[in-house]
Amino acid sequence: MHTIRAWFIAVITLFFLGGCTNYTFKSAVIEPPDAAFPIVLTDQNGDAFSSSTLDGKVTLVFFGYTNCPDICPATLSDLQLVKQRLGERADKLAIVFITVDPERDTPERLKRFVGLYDTTVIALTGQPDALASVYQAYGAGAQRRETPGSALVYAMDHTSTITAIDKTGLRRLLVGFGAPIDDVVADISALIAE
Repeated sequence: MHTIRAWFIAVITLFFLGGCTNYTFKSAVIEPPDAAFPIVLTDQNGDAFSSSTLDGKVTLVFFGYTNCPDICPATLSDLQLVKQRLGERADKLAIVFITVDPERDTPERLKRFVGLYDTTVIALTGQPDALASVYQAYGAGAQRRETPGSALVYAMDHTSTITAIDKTGLRRLLVGFGAPIDDVVADISALIAE
């Protein structure tokens, strides 16, 4: 009887341990993982921000702007759902939104925009040189497109990929725009569990 119980416990243990180490990410894997470029910018409260304050958390970094008509609102809505589905684990996740339109996106404007979705989102702007370094390091592209006759005057065409950074500061995943919420939750859960 003890032998059967010991065998059962061993099988269950191996199942759980094997499940933890053999998880297959749904998002594009950065192989090999590399150290995330340090982000030192200004947050939506006008305070200096450093990504080093996020050590120990899984961090999702994406780029956009407050006048974005589609990609940015959809991404923030999706990430709000991801956090809800993470439940108690949501406090182990940080979301960082970096503007590609610093000309218009003041800290106050960023605060209003991300506050519509999730007040814990960290929204960042900064000096052009500092932003350019971050854009380059994360492969973020943005191009101004004039919109004659529009009240906005111009729009920003920009990349829509989210970079997932693990708890140790390594870039691990690239999450595509519109990725299924369940897949993102599973990937983030796996990173949190590591």
